[in-house]
This record gives sequence, structure tokens and C-alpha cells, in this order.
Amino acid sequence: MLRLIAPLTLALTATLLSPLAQADCADEQTWCETKCEVKHVTDDAAATGCKSKCVAARAACSTQSGAETAWDATKDAANKTKSFFKGLTE
Repeated sequence: MLRLIAPLTLALTATLLSPLAQADCADEQTWCETKCEVKHVTDDAAATGCKSKCVAARAACSTQSGAETAWDATKDAANKTKSFFKGLTE
């Protein structure tokens, strides 16, 4: 039963919380790219190189946010499943 409930709960939670994490990552990327444009205002190549670091940081941010969301959802699903079986067997 847990094998069925946990993945479904995980997928649902990740789907609901993912946009929030992605919004933070998007804001960070926008801020990073803005700093690059200001820092390298007269050098397009340097600005492009700087922005590529922003894209890499965005990918890392999104991956980390997704992993944290998945872990939290898994723990929550496990706790709810324990409670379900406790209520079922008492």
C-alpha cells in the first residue's frame, strides 16, 4: 500500500510546490543576469559569459529545489501512511 501511496503523494506535492521553487530560481537568475549586464555594459562577450554562469546557477537551483521538495513530500507521505495504519489497526 505504501508503495502506491508514497509515489502518488510525492508527485502531487512536487507538482504543487514546484512553481514556487521555480519562481525563486527565476528571480535569482534575472537578478544575476541584470548584474552581468551592469558589470559588463560595454563588453557583450563578457556579459554573455557572465550570463552563462547565471544559467548554470539556475539549473543547480532548480535541481536542489526539486530534490528538497521530493524529500519533504516523501517524509510527509511516510508519516501519513504510518498514521493511516495506526488508525486502521487500533
